[in-house]
Amino acid sequence: MSVLVGSYFILRPAVSFAEENAVTFPALDQLEHYTTVKRGITREHMLTNPAALTAIKAGKPVPVGTHVVLVDYQDDVLTRYLVAEKMNEGIDDWEYQWFWPDKSVKTSENIGQCYACHQRSRRDEQFMFTYRDAQRFEQ
Repeated sequence: MSVLVGSYFILRPAVSFAEENAVTFPALDQLEHYTTVKRGITREHMLTNPAALTAIKAGKPVPVGTHVVLVDYQDDVLTRYLVAEKMNEGIDDWEYQWFWPDKSVKTSENIGQCYACHQRSRRDEQFMFTYRDAQRFEQ
């Protein structure tokens, strides 16, 4: 998206709100809790499947179908889930989806921010901010 300012166009990122996509909500009881991130009132439990943790430790790409789940608590209240799912073999083939605590899609979230931040700064770590935590996790 661009905005005309005087005689110049300034490029601005488009807002991309969540909508139903191919991301599925995984069975949480089949995932490993590999780390927790705490910031102020925010507590985020990070989960993924055992095959992904094995691949990460071996320095290999995670398998297609891998889910990485951020379970978001604010003041110890579950507020939402962010689910990233590896859709195909390509390194960039991840999709993201926000879900409410009842596991319905949370369409009010800007998933464009997920793509922008993860794909800009974490490409060498399979787009995971907690990649090193996953490497250190003992199954």
